[in-house]
Amino acid sequence: MRRFGIEEEFMVLDRHRLAPVALGERMVHTLRRGAYGERVTGEFLAAQVEYSTAIHRHVRQASAELHGFRRELAAVAQDLDVVAVGSGTPFDACDSSTMVTEKERYRRIARNFGGLVVDHQVNGLHVHVEVDDREAGVRALNGLRHWLPCLLALTGNSPFWRGRDTGFASWRTMIQRRLPTMGCPPQFADAADYSARSRALVATGAITDLQSLGWTARLSERFPTIEVRVFDAQLTVAESLLAGALTRSIVTTVLETPPLAHLPQEILDGSLWLAARNGMAAELADPFTGDPAPAWSVAAALVDYVGPALVGHGDLAFVTESLARIRARGTGAQRQVEVFRRDGPIALRRWYADTLTEGTGTTRGAAPASEALRRARIDTRPRLAPADEQSTVAG
Repeated sequence: MRRFGIEEEFMVLDRHRLAPVALGERMVHTLRRGAYGERVTGEFLAAQVEYSTAIHRHVRQASAELHGFRRELAAVAQDLDVVAVGSGTPFDACDSSTMVTEKERYRRIARNFGGLVVDHQVNGLHVHVEVDDREAGVRALNGLRHWLPCLLALTGNSPFWRGRDTGFASWRTMIQRRLPTMGCPPQFADAADYSARSRALVATGAITDLQSLGWTARLSERFPTIEVRVFDAQLTVAESLLAGALTRSIVTTVLETPPLAHLPQEILDGSLWLAARNGMAAELADPFTGDPAPAWSVAAALVDYVGPALVGHGDLAFVTESLARIRARGTGAQRQVEVFRRDGPIALRRWYADTLTEGTGTTRGAAPASEALRRARIDTRPRLAPADEQSTVAG
């Protein structure tokens, strides 16, 4: 069974404007005295806290760990009279909230960003999946590219910017697209090709170091993993775990089955833009043909494609129940906008606190796969297919 780990980023907000406040270092110092120790770190901005899980084989183990940390984080936030939230962007923002964490590497990156820093108030969710070696990692990376738009559409969770509804499911994606190496990674011939091209990017000065590669998926330079970074930070543990479970099963499937037909870079990048704009209402590139297809049809194709891996990991019931839940109540971005439109920005304060610790910390009790898929109205008919990363730039 292939192991995985999850990195969650949280933004610390003041309770009035819901804008970032530079208390991340203080919260990290307090949290490190507890059970989670060195797994709690700061990030690029002084208003951020990051947590990196242990390496897990089972979703239920990761669930218990993430719930435990979020409870601790919520308690510290309450003591400091601030709000901690898992969202790709804060509700509001101001120039003073872009204070950069006092590390030389971060200061160097900030100098390179120049005027872009003022908007770089973003949080991401990163999923690491182990691979046997870098050759396997490149094969996984090449195969995973097809599914990145669907993964983003399912996890878009940053609808607000500077106190306004942007109309985008993932405004974080729009902010990050201005950086040198964002979007879908290229297709690589092999590990040597990946190494040569990524190091050439560093040599140009466009990025500071290999840890600054901003592609939505990349190889880790420190661990034997592929790291998928397409996701916005998630409101709930269940949504973070869905990202982890799907990513692991995609990597497993890609490494055990013949590759899908090549899709051009521009088609996948355009599909990522549409996923960021419209979320699960988007028309995405069908991973098998490249033709436009409704996002929910692509999600159904994804479940079918990785079904044996989901079964092997014991994740099928959890994933299908999670998709049914998103179909019923919306993605993170949709739910944020619904609360804002119905009750106004003040209501978000309490709602963010509630979603931070939502859930019981276990995936037991998930509906059977067939029932969850029926309720989600996902088409499951068979389809034919062709034969320190923990210290990177936030988001």
